[in-house]
Amino acid sequence: EYQVSELSKRVAAMNSALQLRPMQPADYPQVAALWHNTPGMGMSEIDDSEQGITVFLAFNPELNFVAFVDDVLSGVIMCGYDGRRATIYHMAVAQGQRGRGIGTALLQQLERKLSAKNISKGRLLVFADNQSGNQFWSKQGWILQSELNYYSKAFA
Repeated sequence: EYQVSELSKRVAAMNSALQLRPMQPADYPQVAALWHNTPGMGMSEIDDSEQGITVFLAFNPELNFVAFVDDVLSGVIMCGYDGRRATIYHMAVAQGQRGRGIGTALLQQLERKLSAKNISKGRLLVFADNQSGNQFWSKQGWILQSELNYYSKAFA
C-alpha cells in the first residue's frame, strides 16, 4: 500500500486552500500591508501608492496576481510589459507562509500568461542583501546578470 508522507499531506492540503486570481485595485490595502511586513522590499511613495498601483493594474491587467490561503492574502506578484520585455516589479509571500509553494505558484501562473502572450524574456531586480529573494529567483531558473550596471533617476 502506498504511504503518503505527512509533509505531502500538508502540502496537498495547503494547495487545496490556495487560490490565485488577478490582482484588483481593491486588493491594495492588503497588498500594501504585506509589502510593509516583508523584509527586503523596496517601495516607492509615488509608484507604490494606491493611485500608482491602480494605474499600473489598468495598464497591465493580466500580469498581476494575488494568492489567498483560507481567504487571507498570502502572496502577490506584479509584472508589467512594455511591448518588448516583461518586468517583475514586486513579489512577496507572507513570512508565515513561505516554503509552502505560494511564490512558485504565483510565478508559474505569471510565466504561463507571459508565454501565452509570446513574451520571450523577463527581468527583475532584487536587492543584493535580500538572501531569501536571491535564492528564490536562482532556484526558479532566473539568471543573475552580474555584468550589468543598473541606473535610475527620479522625475518627480
